[in-house]
Amino acid sequence: MPDPSVADAVVGRLLAWRIPRVFGHPEEAVAALVEALDATGGDPEFVPARDAVSAAVMAAGHARFAGGPGVCLAAGAVAAAGLLAGLDAARRAGLPVLAVVAEPGPVPDDEVGVTTRLLAEVCHGVRYAADPVRVPELVDEALRAASRGGGPVGLVLPYRPADDRRRAASPATGFAARLVLDELSTRLPPTATVVVDGTLPMTGLAHLPGAPGDVGVGPTGLSGGGVVGPTGLSGGALPYAVAVKLAAPDQPVVALVADDGMRAHGLAELVNIARRRPAWPDPRLVVLVCNTRSGHARHLDPARPVTDDVPYAGWARLLGLHGVRVDRPELVGAAWDEALNADRPCVLEVVTDALTRGSWNRLTAPTVEVDAQCPLAAPYPT
Repeated sequence: MPDPSVADAVVGRLLAWRIPRVFGHPEEAVAALVEALDATGGDPEFVPARDAVSAAVMAAGHARFAGGPGVCLAAGAVAAAGLLAGLDAARRAGLPVLAVVAEPGPVPDDEVGVTTRLLAEVCHGVRYAADPVRVPELVDEALRAASRGGGPVGLVLPYRPADDRRRAASPATGFAARLVLDELSTRLPPTATVVVDGTLPMTGLAHLPGAPGDVGVGPTGLSGGGVVGPTGLSGGALPYAVAVKLAAPDQPVVALVADDGMRAHGLAELVNIARRRPAWPDPRLVVLVCNTRSGHARHLDPARPVTDDVPYAGWARLLGLHGVRVDRPELVGAAWDEALNADRPCVLEVVTDALTRGSWNRLTAPTVEVDAQCPLAAPYPT
């Protein structure tokens, strides 16, 4: 992430330019910038957006209706692609927008980073802050260029990913996530397919105890059960699970999703589930949401209280689905029984502690790796 002094310098110049608010997608890559904005007490105000797309659109809307440059904030590399639609709309309308993006790096002097290449497609100028000392100057240049008209300008800041040890230092917010999988293992229907979100820390995870040894698509549809999932795609488990359910509507499906993945795609996907469910002879599609009450990484200080707590189960009930929220470990088993025996798809929301690497890795069966482009898993190795 950008060095805290760099983040402070960026925010200091935004304050000097009287930028009232910054719209951003609060991922780990930009956590230092979010912290610096929080430290101002709301001047500028940080407005969290659902994704980079929303952040760029909000910044364009601010530029059009509030006057002055709109500022959006997002992680870099491939994730920066989400900014392109909103920034392109700002370009076509000639709106002054500054996109501040954290690039994994640093990038060698003789190369152009992926973030810079993406931004160059829709911005009429891109500044890369290779030298932290020049950050205030570059922020001023970018804001002047945006204010002169012609559309958005990009500012790319290099960042260094944090290690797992800092993540593990976060205080517990609930009970251990492993308990949830233990309770599922004793109840999983033999024909069930379990879909695991691609970003959950499950290295070494293979099929659940009691599940058949392979997953595949036969002439008559899905057969067998096990663990599959789109690798590396946050929130991909739920649309993946819907596709599995449509392929085999007479078999149960369980999707395991973290709260950040649920925010990315899941809430909207529940609408699709509610619409499709009357056609399923077996109504069992259970969405397990591990609610760490953190959403996206926002605070660098582990002593800061976590306040983000979306009522996922309540949202499901509003859509006519079944919803169960569990915040006590002794109730997890009964909650699985309720979810797996419901007469409709169910969102099982469990309040767990932070999902560190190995949270779910209690199994010794062969590892299953499923690429996001693969429609369904190949058979497990024997």
